[in-house]
Order: sequence, then C-alpha cells, then structure tokens
Amino acid sequence: MTATVKTSPSNDLGFTLVEMLMAMLVLTVGLLGLLQSVNLAYRHNLRDRLNREAVLVAEEQMHGWQKLSFGSISGGGTSTASKLVGGTPWSYTVSKEASPLGGGDTKRLSVSVTWKVRGENLRHEIYALRTRRAGE
Repeated sequence: MTATVKTSPSNDLGFTLVEMLMAMLVLTVGLLGLLQSVNLAYRHNLRDRLNREAVLVAEEQMHGWQKLSFGSISGGGTSTASKLVGGTPWSYTVSKEASPLGGGDTKRLSVSVTWKVRGENLRHEIYALRTRRAGE
C-alpha cells in the first residue's frame, strides 16, 4: 500500500503572477541594456561619418590651394563648408594658413577643419609643403 498525495489542480497550470512579474522585469532590464548599446553604436557611427566628411573637406581645400600658383598662395583665412551626412546638413569651419619656410621657395600649408557634434568640438588637421615650381 502506497499513499498518494493529491495536489490541487491550480499548482499544475501556468505561471503565478509573481513569476510573470519577475520574468517581465528580467526582460525589461535586458532590453534596456540592448537599447543603450544600440544608442552608443549610433553615436559612434555618426561621429565616424562626420570625421570622414571632415577629412574629405580638408583634402578638397588642400588640393584647391595647391593648384594655385606659388605667388597667389596667401596667409590663409577662415570659411565654412556644409555637407549632407545621413540626410542632415552639417556645418564645418575651415581654417587655412600658409607660412614661409627656408629661403622663401617653400611654404607650409595647413588646413584645419572643426565641427561640433552633441556639444563636443572635434578637429581634423592636414599639412603639406608647397615649393615654387619651375617657371613660377
């Protein structure tokens, strides 16, 4: 003779309210962590895209400056450039500076591009040397 223990039918069906609330809490914490990582990845991606565009702006300015004759390359100045990045216009500030080197047949050209993203000021600079060509 063995004794059998009868349990109520409610113990065998589904989850309790407490178990459901705990499961929802665990899922919510996990989803919030995932959302934060997606937000961080978006910000890094935007910053990299803006940096790539700034490099292109600096190179365009430098190539245009190097095409000029040696005598017409002056001290420089500041201007702005606007580019579309991800469908949004972004403004870049471009500063150019030319300084003589050596005996006057060489100039050091500097192009600096600055921009602002989410309250942070970012900057990219490039340099080149330009010598007087034959016949200039």
